[in-house]
Amino acid sequence: MAVKKTQTDFMNLDAGGRIRVAILGALRMLLVLTASFLFYFLIPIGGFNESNPAAAWIRLSGVVLAFLTILGFQVRVVVTARVPQVQAVEAVVQSVVVFILLFALLYLSLSATDTSNFSEPLDRVGALYFTSSTFATVGFGDITPVTSLARGLVSIQMIAGLGVLVMVAKLAFFAARKGLGREV
Repeated sequence: MAVKKTQTDFMNLDAGGRIRVAILGALRMLLVLTASFLFYFLIPIGGFNESNPAAAWIRLSGVVLAFLTILGFQVRVVVTARVPQVQAVEAVVQSVVVFILLFALLYLSLSATDTSNFSEPLDRVGALYFTSSTFATVGFGDITPVTSLARGLVSIQMIAGLGVLVMVAKLAFFAARKGLGREV
């Protein structure tokens, strides 16, 4: 017979319990983020087929599908977590980082196809930097999309980025509230 565990509100834990839960959450987050960045820096990247510009939109669809799949997994983990609020914080941070990494991979691939898509050729660090500065809405202007395709993809990222942080946070903390009190 499986042992049932009851979910606990973070604030109902004693000080030592809160510290343990926070440290374990930070370690889990560090592990997931390390794996995510390793994936980003090690996955092979090819350019788009220049005779098929629809490939960019197909990859964008893949980015959206991957993000939604990861988000769905995160919600399930939050609902069943022992301390849902901590898992919700992890879900928000991890989802935003994955969103940024997936768009960085898209821009890297676009730049590999044709270096004139951006004001300068993008390597992995450059694509990550550009995506992060776009997400943070600071846009330093040192790297800019030049072609219509690149501008279209960046516009989609900007519009999606405006809502992703709020949507993910609301969804994660809604799941945490729903999960509290459930036996798993």
